Amino acid sequence: MNPLIKFTTVMVIALELTFIKSVTLNVIVIGVSGFLYLFLKLNWRQWLWLFILPLLPGLGSWFSLMYFGTGDHEHMAWIMLSRVFAYLWLGGLFTLKLNDERDVFLATLEQKAKLSATFVYALVGVLNFMPAVSQEMKTIRVASQMRGQTLHIWQPQLYFKAILAAIRWSQNLAEGMVSHGFTEGAARTHLQVVTIKRRDWFLLIIILISFQLLLLPNWY
Repeated sequence: MNPLIKFTTVMVIALELTFIKSVTLNVIVIGVSGFLYLFLKLNWRQWLWLFILPLLPGLGSWFSLMYFGTGDHEHMAWIMLSRVFAYLWLGGLFTLKLNDERDVFLATLEQKAKLSATFVYALVGVLNFMPAVSQEMKTIRVASQMRGQTLHIWQPQLYFKAILAAIRWSQNLAEGMVSHGFTEGAARTHLQVVTIKRRDWFLLIIILISFQLLLLPNWY
């Protein structure tokens, strides 16, 4: 499925879950997401994060509503706990494989969603610079240790030095884009033209219709 279509599907379902007070529906979303994860061949670390990440906010919401809520607080506590897991497991269907589909997703945003080419290329630059930022942080800390000073992650000196390096990179990136013929606002051609297949639209419609059928009143 095209990443943009997948993103749209996830966002629509997540938006509807916000207004639905149903533990059953949340559990169904979690179960279907877990079933689809089997085809994504996740490693054990990814499975572990899927359970750990929603645990703290989910339990925090559960305890807050269970012991300090009013009205139907017990039901709402379980709704919020299951909703946090549903959000994260649903979003994981898009984000866990985003690295593999990143270029296609950004190209689709530009070519099909008509997002500004300047914004898209800026995102490409930021994402490609992320490994360099991580390495620069390590280099700064090692250089400081050689001078007898240890920089911790909560110290502003570390981030100030990293910002200075980022400013230098941004200038180099701007010069590189200009040298490759990039002009803001100008029409551009594409080496690879993205096409959204009819199968993707069909899957989008089928998934959303199926989810709407789950919303039939009183069945859950």
